[in-house]
Amino acid sequence: MSSQYTVVGQVTPRSDGPDKVTGLGLYGIDRVLPGMLWCKFLRSPFAHARILNIDTSEAMKIPGVHAILTGADVKDIRHGRGTYKDEPVLCWDTVLYVGDRVAVVLADDEDIAERALSFIDVEYEELEPILSASEAAKDEAVILHPEFSTYVGVKDAPLNPTNILVDLEKSRGDIEKGFKEADFIVEHSYTTPHQHQAYLEPHSCLVDIDNDENVQIWMSCQLPMANLGELARVMELPESQIQINSSYIGGSFGGKTDANGVFVAYLMSKMTGRPVKFVMDYSEELMASNPRHPSEIRIKAGVKKDGTITAWEAEAFLAVGAYASYAPVPNGLRGVLEMGGPYRVENVQLRLVQTYANLVPCGFARAPGMPQGLWAGESHIDACAREIGMDPYEFRIKNVIHEGQELMNNSSFESLRVEETIQEAARLGGYFDPKPKNIGRGIAVGHHSQGGGAASATVNIQTDGQILVNFSTFDTGGGTLTLMAQVVSEELGIDDPSSIVVAPYENSKLGPLNGIGGSRGARVTSIVGYNAAHQAKESLIRLGAEFLGWDEDNISLVSGDLVNTVNSEKVSIEEIVERSGEPIIGESQINESASPYTSFGTHLAEVEVDPQTGQVTLLKLTAVHETGTILNPVAFNGQVVGGIIYGLGEALMTETSYDESGKVSNPSLADMKLPTTQDIPSLDTLILESDIGEGPYNVRGIGEHTNIMTAPAIANAIEDAIGVRIRTLPITAEKIYTDITG
Repeated sequence: MSSQYTVVGQVTPRSDGPDKVTGLGLYGIDRVLPGMLWCKFLRSPFAHARILNIDTSEAMKIPGVHAILTGADVKDIRHGRGTYKDEPVLCWDTVLYVGDRVAVVLADDEDIAERALSFIDVEYEELEPILSASEAAKDEAVILHPEFSTYVGVKDAPLNPTNILVDLEKSRGDIEKGFKEADFIVEHSYTTPHQHQAYLEPHSCLVDIDNDENVQIWMSCQLPMANLGELARVMELPESQIQINSSYIGGSFGGKTDANGVFVAYLMSKMTGRPVKFVMDYSEELMASNPRHPSEIRIKAGVKKDGTITAWEAEAFLAVGAYASYAPVPNGLRGVLEMGGPYRVENVQLRLVQTYANLVPCGFARAPGMPQGLWAGESHIDACAREIGMDPYEFRIKNVIHEGQELMNNSSFESLRVEETIQEAARLGGYFDPKPKNIGRGIAVGHHSQGGGAASATVNIQTDGQILVNFSTFDTGGGTLTLMAQVVSEELGIDDPSSIVVAPYENSKLGPLNGIGGSRGARVTSIVGYNAAHQAKESLIRLGAEFLGWDEDNISLVSGDLVNTVNSEKVSIEEIVERSGEPIIGESQINESASPYTSFGTHLAEVEVDPQTGQVTLLKLTAVHETGTILNPVAFNGQVVGGIIYGLGEALMTETSYDESGKVSNPSLADMKLPTTQDIPSLDTLILESDIGEGPYNVRGIGEHTNIMTAPAIANAIEDAIGVRIRTLPITAEKIYTDITG
């Protein structure tokens, strides 16, 4: 494990820390250029309506307004971050959600652009909206995209248009036979709302066309290079003519994987010959970004008196929103299938349906689909246990899978330690300790595997001894570039990783760039960094042997020197490179498939509930997580604690709510609540480190599975405390009070 390394596994300061704490670091929103203009979007006030007429004449009279574009100017141009390119740049005939883009104003500054929006007169014919996935899936529902088969990216479209984008089933055994074998049938429905990722920095971009006709782009984006191909398509330019420049990113959590506003800013920069900037305010973020999908999940389980689960049937409906431009389609948001969970069941039927609806387009959020699936599945496990009078802990221990067994979604992993996480959480959290009145404890279990994908790195040891490392992604805030510096330091025998300069490539130089996501950051960073550094190391050793007459097998790299292990002679790396007369370079490209390992965790929540008001106080949360080698303890534990707090918000307060017309009713951070330090309970964490994992350092991801168990653990604890079961997130005092009072 990490104790065998010199740099890897040690507490290492963040390379971006000084920039960020001193204010010297530039985020996408900070970028400015001389002569820069601002653009702002006019957005639809209706969830579903026809555009009858747009009059921009009064807005154009305002001093400082340079141009206004409407859908008529960009008719038939659709784009998208996802597979289906279905979102219009600007709507020209129909709007499909409150916040849909209708026009864009270019002005000298943001205030003038904002003022001009109020002078644009749009005449609408309002239509009946569809505001849920289950309604959209009905045969009689109005088809929101009748021209679906014509969209770029769509293959094998149904002959008859439908609102259903994904209809995925996973099954095994005989579900009806399983229900017949059961002594009890337990059936309930669970829902989750839209939930914004709540990153601090909003979407922003700055676009400039330089003197060589290259498009220079700065944007706040988690996967900037992943958007390169789509930008080239809609701009009708070769990728080589588009330069995406690096900036710090003020959070994303999956919510800023798109190139929001870039294409329109490009069009306006092309029109005016000046740089164009776009920044969303937070009311726009909450109304028109790409939050977590709302879900409607029904689970029906068959259980025997002895606790054996004989059947598990689950059906989930998720609203993709007005457009699938950010959504994982057509493969589906498969994390939702965790509504089955890590339990032994012979007869399983899981169904996932994703549909269009007149709601904000949804996309990725931390552990996409898993919070919805685990909320339903782990809540229902408790419901089954209570139905037969068995303790929920004992019920889980009886049914949990072990090595060589499949989860209910038919996936399987190596080296399972799920039962150990349950046992350790119960021990550490005092699950069986006596409890005062109105205090309850609840358990939830979950996992997240490491995603695959491509990455590349170059290690460049210059003739002055400076080590430069380029890496195929931007650091989204998790400390990925620091991990790269640690890995390269470890392999090259450098004591101080801060002496190594790590930066993203200017553009895609060595293959496709998947960026950071899917809990793969530590995995791909450690593998590609090690490979590139190892290649450079081999070159150093070969040159050292040639220049010094040493045997290659007797050369080690220690503290910046080549050391002869036979006689302890040493020569600095700098001297070897200087003598070679040219930089020593190591390069690596990888494209990893999905990992055979996952990381299980168990959360145990302890709550106190006031039965007079329904108020919930989270007293303590115990989290046990398994992993491989920890590369950087501070960054690792930051992910654990940050994920728990993230999950706490989704459990108890964070919701983007809609009224009956499809309009967001809490479009500000004053109304959409987020956890503060006063909401954070006592946190006890236990990490079960191991030497089993991916790559040269045996790592496993931690970024996404720390937030998915918190909500069901809290709900299970509330029922344990006062016997009230809440099945809709977030869990509020009002919902509990209503249940108590009937």
